[in-house]
Amino acid sequence: METIPEYYKKEILVLGCGNILYKDDGFGPAVADYLNCNYRIPDNAAALNLGLSTRGFIFDMLLSEEKPRRLVIVDAMTVPGRKPGEVFELPLDGLIKEKIDDFSLHQGPTSNLLKELRDICGLEVVIIACQPQNIPGEMQSGLSEPVRQAVVKASQIIFERYLNAI
Repeated sequence: METIPEYYKKEILVLGCGNILYKDDGFGPAVADYLNCNYRIPDNAAALNLGLSTRGFIFDMLLSEEKPRRLVIVDAMTVPGRKPGEVFELPLDGLIKEKIDDFSLHQGPTSNLLKELRDICGLEVVIIACQPQNIPGEMQSGLSEPVRQAVVKASQIIFERYLNAI
């Protein structure tokens, strides 16, 4: 009999998505790490740095008998009209057309899987995004200054809005 991971039993999961080897695409993992290092995460919640393994994690969650009540997806996302380092909440149905099948530039969760979790499994899915300044075509580590500052802001928003309220 397969054991269900403890984090699937949490009420709220914060999932930091992205590739730290492509500068600002590392925003999501940086937020998850910052939350874990600087905040007291309640016992019924967890903040996970998933890096590039988000798609598989979400798929496994779909198949799991136990699921959280709420998912907070944290990722860098280019949205026209936003400024670098701007943190914003995006409704799942508000993803731009180009992101329907590929939520992240580097194999993040597809919106279809997230919509199944919401519509079929009844999970609340929240997306906290940051407008990147720089996601290069070749590997370069380190966040740009506006996105580095956004990590602190996004962490505070997530803690106050989703983790401290439980």
